[in-house]
Amino acid sequence: MYGKELGIIGTGKIGSALLGRLISTNTIDRSKIIAYDKDENKRNKLSQEYKIEYAESNEGLARVSKYILVAVIPQVIDTVLKEIEPIITNEQVIISIAAGVSFNHINKFINPAVGLIRIMTNTPALVGAAATVIAHNENIKDHQLEFVKGIFNAVGMVVELEERHLDAVTGLSGSGPAYIFIIIEALADGGVKMGLPRATALKLAAQTLLGSAKLLLETNIHPAALKDMVTTPGGTTITAIHELESAKIRATLIRAVEAATLKSKSLNSAKINNNQ
Repeated sequence: MYGKELGIIGTGKIGSALLGRLISTNTIDRSKIIAYDKDENKRNKLSQEYKIEYAESNEGLARVSKYILVAVIPQVIDTVLKEIEPIITNEQVIISIAAGVSFNHINKFINPAVGLIRIMTNTPALVGAAATVIAHNENIKDHQLEFVKGIFNAVGMVVELEERHLDAVTGLSGSGPAYIFIIIEALADGGVKMGLPRATALKLAAQTLLGSAKLLLETNIHPAALKDMVTTPGGTTITAIHELESAKIRATLIRAVEAATLKSKSLNSAKINNNQ
């Protein structure tokens, strides 16, 4: 019935990153993908780059797509949902990456019998290293869930959680790359202060973050134990850690995750209030 396996509405950073990875990894044949973006120049550029079909409208995409990925910002998702609502059937699945937009809100526009999946991913999807969390409503079948997991496995790691956790995921891993970039920049600044060339300091700082994360993920050793592996009695590391603890780095990062989580919750609350 549907000529395309996946339709992507919105080809910004995440949408285009996903599109590129799906094609480069042969996760989905390019002939089975269709996309739409309101920016005509972007449509033309990506159509030529990836050799995929572009729809003329959101409605046109919805008519031919089995799975519909709505990769737009929260501020415009209502407009998209209103446009595709008359076309969507129970045989289709809607996948949303809009932060803070709940299933309950989506169901103000889409029939509650339709399968819905919410995704919280992050910008390392651009290099195939995303942290992605999937939540779904009760209408999603096992094979549909596995299909969507396969899509996002193409851009990194995938974890399945209940929807109630997604605001916290937004605060931690959704916004998290920004926290890490600040840490990398600050470490590099420290290297520059102590005489290292800027480019070298940035590379060393970034590789240190990358290597440390890889070590934790591959060994599954608690970060406190890994920290102790580096920290020798009376050495340089424990002296530096004392400075970090004095500056309350732990409390600051905890508060950052908390603040972003609460902001995500408020985005959904604002949408609910605006549509009452």
